[in-house]
Amino acid sequence: MHPRNPYRIAPDFKELALKFPEFRKHAKQELSGKIKIDFKDAAAVRALSTVLLKRDFNLEVELPPDRLVPTLPLRLNYLLWVEDLLQLVKPATEQLVQGIDIGTGACCIYPILAARMKGWHFTATETDEVNFKCSVETLERNCLQAHVTVIKVSAESMLHGNIDTTRQYDFTMCNPPFFDSDSFGPKSRSEKRPLPMCPKSGGSTSATEIAVKGGEVKFIENLIKECHELKACVRLFTTMVGHKSSLIPIKALLKEAGACSWNETEFCQGRTTRWGLAWTFCDNIVLANTSQSRRENNVKGPPPLNYSISRERWSSKGEFNVAYVLLKSVELLNNLKMEIRKVKEKKDRKAIMFVAKENTWSNQRRRQREEKRIANQGFEQPELKKAKSDADTPEQLNNHKFCLKGLLLVEETDADLISLQMQWIEGEYFVICQRFRFSYVSRDWEAIRILFNAGSDAYADIEHFDS
Repeated sequence: MHPRNPYRIAPDFKELALKFPEFRKHAKQELSGKIKIDFKDAAAVRALSTVLLKRDFNLEVELPPDRLVPTLPLRLNYLLWVEDLLQLVKPATEQLVQGIDIGTGACCIYPILAARMKGWHFTATETDEVNFKCSVETLERNCLQAHVTVIKVSAESMLHGNIDTTRQYDFTMCNPPFFDSDSFGPKSRSEKRPLPMCPKSGGSTSATEIAVKGGEVKFIENLIKECHELKACVRLFTTMVGHKSSLIPIKALLKEAGACSWNETEFCQGRTTRWGLAWTFCDNIVLANTSQSRRENNVKGPPPLNYSISRERWSSKGEFNVAYVLLKSVELLNNLKMEIRKVKEKKDRKAIMFVAKENTWSNQRRRQREEKRIANQGFEQPELKKAKSDADTPEQLNNHKFCLKGLLLVEETDADLISLQMQWIEGEYFVICQRFRFSYVSRDWEAIRILFNAGSDAYADIEHFDS
């Protein structure tokens, strides 16, 4: 998930149920006391999306029952990736951001989020009458008409004839139908199988939203042809891709169409993975890989480190509560010269993000012995020799502003137990990350080792929530 995505930490369903009656009726309490919803229930997923839009973005949205329900983590991953790309292609002197959303859906989700969060301007197109009316009502309800314009268009054209070609647009966005309408149906193993849904959670959609003749490859092929005709007025074209197998033929189409450069990324949210492709016909724009892209060779690390601290073992270190354990953890990270950022804070559950500008943890024991030796001699400490690393090349140092980012979650599981979880967020220095997992972060806090994973999520709830 994108490091700036606010739903890296899954929402507290208990808090939502207490605050929003419309969500409460779909919430169920397990024997353990945990609150969950049925993600196969379209009404429950619809309620979750609407209350999160209301709580987190001050957006009042009503979703029709027979249309695709937009899940927020995936939509935000796409938007934040586009924002990263704009930093590469848009001159810093230009403040106004103008985008195009092709097939905006039932509530104009990308434009309203971008308008509320970033102040961006959008031209949004829609072929479906129900979606068009709902999107117009959403803009009026949230007073966003000055930022977003919705246009009712025909299915024969995605861009040509639908936008003002005298204007300069920064980017396009598109969430195409993923399935082929000619082969969309039960498979041969069992004719009684239900139709596939997209997304898996909350399968309430219209047929045109999830299936098209020729599938997403044919849809995006037609989009690329129209993009080529409009290359003079659009800097950057982007689309979401639902099937990994579609990437190779689509990139071949981009090469054939004469795209100057393109960028590929992966949107990971729980059990659901989608892909993003961006391309340009401007020869003065180079779309370099962003930090959200999958690492080479698709390397995956182990799951996050989960470590439990008992009251008995902590007795000699001070107060036994979440706040004090987090405080001691921050002290350890500060000793490693890491930047600390607060993410979420409650009485029994706290989370921080830490950022390492450089590798300060390799060869910790050797560093500590050297520091002790210098202190005993009373001499001025020389600069320690930097540990060798395959990742520490001059090119990589110039291309990254940080070495890695991580997330520390501290939570009270019961009166005598506090759990810690360390999770990798972002960082191209995978060799360093692998070494980091074997490094002690403290001389006296026994058994704590930093362990990073390369893409799994912090909580089980998020597997469904992010679909």
